[in-house]
Amino acid sequence: MHCFRTSLLALALGALPIAVAAQARDRLNQLAETFIAATVADDPITGSTLGLTASDGLLAIPSEAARAVRIGRLQGWKQELETIAGAAGNGMTLAESNNVKLLRADFDARLNELLVRQTDRKDYAGPALGLMQAIFSQFLHLPIVDREGATQADLDKAWDDLIARLEQGRAFIVAGQRLATRPGRLFAVVGSSQLAGAPEFFNDVLTAAAAAQNAARPAALKRFVAARDAGLATIAETKAHLDAHAASWPDNHAIGKAAYEQMLREDQLLPYGSAEIEHMARDELAHGWAEEIWLQALSKHGKIPFGAASGGGMAPGGPALVGYYRDRIAELTAFMKELDVVTVPEWLGSMQIVETPAFLQPVSPGASMVSPRLFSKSSTGYYFITPPKSLADAAKRLDMNEDFDRDRIWSTGAHEAMPGHFLQLSIARRHPDLVRRIQHDAALAEGWAFYGEEMLVRLGLYGDGLDARLFTARWERVRGARAIVDPKLASGEWTVAQAVDFFEAQSGFTREASQAAVNGIALYPGYVISYTVGRLQLETLLADYMLKMGDRASLRDFHDRLLSYGSIPLSVLGPELLADLDKPASAVRAAANY
Repeated sequence: MHCFRTSLLALALGALPIAVAAQARDRLNQLAETFIAATVADDPITGSTLGLTASDGLLAIPSEAARAVRIGRLQGWKQELETIAGAAGNGMTLAESNNVKLLRADFDARLNELLVRQTDRKDYAGPALGLMQAIFSQFLHLPIVDREGATQADLDKAWDDLIARLEQGRAFIVAGQRLATRPGRLFAVVGSSQLAGAPEFFNDVLTAAAAAQNAARPAALKRFVAARDAGLATIAETKAHLDAHAASWPDNHAIGKAAYEQMLREDQLLPYGSAEIEHMARDELAHGWAEEIWLQALSKHGKIPFGAASGGGMAPGGPALVGYYRDRIAELTAFMKELDVVTVPEWLGSMQIVETPAFLQPVSPGASMVSPRLFSKSSTGYYFITPPKSLADAAKRLDMNEDFDRDRIWSTGAHEAMPGHFLQLSIARRHPDLVRRIQHDAALAEGWAFYGEEMLVRLGLYGDGLDARLFTARWERVRGARAIVDPKLASGEWTVAQAVDFFEAQSGFTREASQAAVNGIALYPGYVISYTVGRLQLETLLADYMLKMGDRASLRDFHDRLLSYGSIPLSVLGPELLADLDKPASAVRAAANY
C-alpha cells in the first residue's frame, strides 16, 4: 500500500511541471503578443518594418504623455514577466526559462533607451530621418502586380497608405522635435548630412514611381505631390535648424561607462564587460595586421598581385553590375551546397540588388542588406550596394568599401547574403515560437556573417589567390578597431577626434570614411562590437560542440543546429544547442520550421 501511494504521488508530481510549463509557455506567448501589438500601436513605423501592412498609412504623433505611457507599460510588463516566472518556478524547460530572459532583455532594452540613453532627447533630426526611412521602406516593398499574388488593388492601397503617412509627416516631425530637449552636436551634424539626400529620393525615384503607377488615378497623384512637397519643406526646415544651431549644441552622445556596462549585461545578455571586449578586440586587430604582413611576403615571393588581377577580374560598370552581383550570390549558394556547409532550404526567397539611396550613404558607405520582413508574406530581401564612381580607381586603392572585383563581391556577398544575414534571418523569421521569432540579436547575426567570411577563404572558395585573404584580414582589423573605439567613445574616455585618428591608422580607411564610421559608432553605441563578440562566442560554441560530438561532428550539422534556435544571444543559444545534441539535426530543424 505504501509503495502504491508513493507511486501515485510521484505520478502527480511528475505531471505538475508539464502543466506548469505549458501554462508558462502560453502566458509568455500571450505577453509577447501584447508587447508586439502595443509597440505597433505606439509606433506604426515599427509595424511597417515588421511587415504588418495595416500600419502603413498611420503615424503616431509623439508627446510627453505618450512617452510616459510607454515607460509605464514596459515596467508593467516586466512585473508580469516576473510573476509568470515565479509561478512556474522550476517547472519550465530550459527553452522556456530562456524565453523569460529574452523578453526581460526586450523590455530592459526599451526602458534603458528611454530612461538611461535617452536618444530621443538628443536627436533633433531623428523624427525626420525616421519618416524618410519609413517612406523608403514602403517604396521598396510596394507590391508588384502578378508577383506573389499581388493585384492592382493591392498596389493602389499601398500608394494610398504611403501618401497618407506622408500627409501626416509634418505633424509627426514637429511633435518629435519637441521631445529633443537636449539636442546634441554630433546627432545634428550626421542628421544634416543624411537629410541632404532627401530631395534626390523624393523628387526623382519616388516621384517617378508615383507618376508611373498612379497614372490612372490623378487624384491620388495630386495628393502625393502635395504631401511630398510639404514633407520636403519640413525636412528642409529641419536641416536649416540643424545647420544653424549644431555648433552651439553640446557633445552629449557619450552615454557613460555605467550605462554602457548596463547595456552589455541587460540589453544584450553578453557574458563580457567592456574591458574584456577591448582585450579580444586588440587581439583581433593584431591578428589582422599579422595576416597582412604574411600575405605581403607571400605576394612578393610568388609574384602574386593583389587586386583585380588576382581576384577573378574587374566587375563590369553600369547596369551590368547588378546582374554581376546576382550571379556571384548564385555561385555562393552553389558553393554552400557543394561543400555541404549548411542546409539551404528550398523555400528560401530571393534578394533584389538595389543602389544605396543617397540619404543612407553617409552612415552606410559599403554594402548592406534588409532581410525579409518578420510578418510579411514576401520572402524577398534587399541587398544595397554603392557602386564606385570609378572601378579602376577603387582597384588602385584596394578600397575597403567599394567592391570592384569578383573576390570582394564574393566576400561581402558571403556576409550579407549567403551564408550570412539573408540565410540566417530568413530562417529565424519562420520560428514557430513567437518569443523567439521577434528576436534579432546583433551578436549572432554579425558574428555569424563575420565568421563566414574567413570560413569561405579556408574552404577554398577563392582558389590560390591572395586577394581575398588580404581583404578578409583588413576587415578583421576594421572589426577589431571598431570594438576598441566603441566603449572608448560611449564612456567618454575618447573624443571623436581621438577615435578618428586611431581608426584611420588601424583600419586603412580614408580620413573621410573613418570620420563617417566613427560618427556612426558614437551615435549607436553597442552595435559594432557585435562582430567581435559574436564570432568569438560562435567559435567557442563550435569547439564545445566538437568536444561533445567527437566523430559525429560535422560543419553542416553544427551550422544547421546553430541556425535553428532563432536570432537570439549566443549566451542563451549555446546551452540549448549543447543540451539538444542527442536529437538529430533534422529534428532540431523541423522544430524550428527550417
